[in-house]
Amino acid sequence: MPRPPSARRRAPAFTLIELLVVIGIIAVLIALLVPAVQRVRETAARTQCANNMKQLLLALHNYAGNNGERLPPANFAQLVNPATGNVAEGSAFYVLLPYHEQEILFRTYTQDRPDAGYLGAQYVALAPLHVCPSDPTVINGIATLDQKTATSNYAINLALVGAEGTFALKMTPSPYRLNSIPDGASNTLGLVETSGCFPGYPSINPATGTPENYMSWPYPAYTNTLGPYWPNPDELPGQPSYAGFFPLPQIGTTPLLADPTLAQSYHPGAMNVGLMDGGVRTISADISQATWTRALDPVDGHPPGTDW
Repeated sequence: MPRPPSARRRAPAFTLIELLVVIGIIAVLIALLVPAVQRVRETAARTQCANNMKQLLLALHNYAGNNGERLPPANFAQLVNPATGNVAEGSAFYVLLPYHEQEILFRTYTQDRPDAGYLGAQYVALAPLHVCPSDPTVINGIATLDQKTATSNYAINLALVGAEGTFALKMTPSPYRLNSIPDGASNTLGLVETSGCFPGYPSINPATGTPENYMSWPYPAYTNTLGPYWPNPDELPGQPSYAGFFPLPQIGTTPLLADPTLAQSYHPGAMNVGLMDGGVRTISADISQATWTRALDPVDGHPPGTDW
């Protein structure tokens, strides 16, 4: 004879202790999983960053191949109205626009208009090519500080493209050509990483009196302000702030610590750098002052050190 419903045996419920144990196990699993996911994301971000550098270096090589191996000038300038003297100016990145499928953008601002050159292009984002996914100061290529300035996470080695005073001259290329860099293309840096903007830095550099809290991709170098170059013009050999070496980069920095007078990356313990032979490599925070300086200086006569 079947038991009445009230007499049937009920399944045992979780006790409070058992429930707490289960919650604890889940918490441990989450704690183990989150860092792993973050590492995977950062690896993907660093890979994307390196690919961006390779594309920019390829554009530079294509430019050189079409211009007798000359490097792009640090200060592009083209007269667009002889009657008024209107000139379209820009950075080396601006010159490279037609060499990475941005010829329409180049033509748009290299014509007679009030905001010719970098004056108008400074508000046009070049995402994803100029954006490192690890940089929290930039959203889709636009600075978070003012939400309008177009930035770059890559700075051109001004010790190379602005060598022998060409950083201060308009439409004057570096004296070195791609195929005749004194220290060799494989030993000379072309690109370094940089923050898109600098939230923790004064809007005016107290040392130079110029605004430097953005790294805007189309700005020329001679203004010593927002251009995508490193070292700064005043930090090059023969200039007031040159100390006989180039200061080490901030590797694995934070937005509030990012300094526009330094190169930096937001990758934990690593930074991508682009060599003039087209290769991209990763350096660590252990790189020495001597090796860093030798890699940037195209005419020091020494290969990078053993920590390269």
